Amino acid sequence: MPSIDTQHLFLLFIFYSFAGWIGEEIWVSVLYRKIEKRGMLHGPLCPIYGFGALIILFAIYPWRNTWLRLFVASAVLASILEYFSSWLLEMIFHTKWWDYSGHKFNLNGRVCLLNSCAFGAGGVAFGHFLHPLASDLVFSSGIQPFVPAAYYIFSTILGIDVLFTVKRLVRFSETMEKLKMLGEQLMEKYGSEPWFRDADLHAMIHSVKARIESGSIQANERLRQRLEKFSKRQRNEERLFRKFPTMSSREYRLPLDHIKQTFRESLESKKAQKLQAAKKAENQH
Repeated sequence: MPSIDTQHLFLLFIFYSFAGWIGEEIWVSVLYRKIEKRGMLHGPLCPIYGFGALIILFAIYPWRNTWLRLFVASAVLASILEYFSSWLLEMIFHTKWWDYSGHKFNLNGRVCLLNSCAFGAGGVAFGHFLHPLASDLVFSSGIQPFVPAAYYIFSTILGIDVLFTVKRLVRFSETMEKLKMLGEQLMEKYGSEPWFRDADLHAMIHSVKARIESGSIQANERLRQRLEKFSKRQRNEERLFRKFPTMSSREYRLPLDHIKQTFRESLESKKAQKLQAAKKAENQH
């Protein structure tokens, strides 16, 4: 593999991350029949694809002009990267951001045969079509005067995006931990009461909140505020759930289920409001 300086390598990484984000959008829109912005970052980049492309580029460069070997090697290398990324994120944030347990031939829900085959096909497309296009663009003579400026601009934007993304993920973990502690406190305080519903955290919060509102039980102001807060939509967590609808967590199973149920109730409420507004408009005509 010919040597590439840091600035050109970074621009290739940005190109592949953007191309991966587009591919992810198309793949998910076809697979789940809905359009939803993918990736953890705020911007239109999926760095895992950028890293995957560079790994394929350097690790199996001698096979760049093959088809079957490039397919198999790309599938294996990309699957290893996806598995490691899933494991690392779960270790840090105690949440499995994607879960393929419902797919056939999956490994611990982190990778599955369908995605691995898609990665293999993507590797072939990358080696034969995308990389030559990216190389022609990044190394073209007309672009060279702008490479240093592009490098500093994109690296600054990416750095800021990563900082805000980490902040959002930390806030997510903090919310999950607070919800977990709230569930434990509610169980300890009201678990012996016959009216207390302990099927899940969602039921706990609503049963206690309903009793407080009806005046059947008394609660301090701090508990009232916490119940009110966690009964509402958690927009940060909801945005992550939209991006990663199959996310799961052993440690935060109940808090995560509560967020998902709150999100579903919000969607159902919006649909009911739209239906009601449509009927009202129809009656007026």
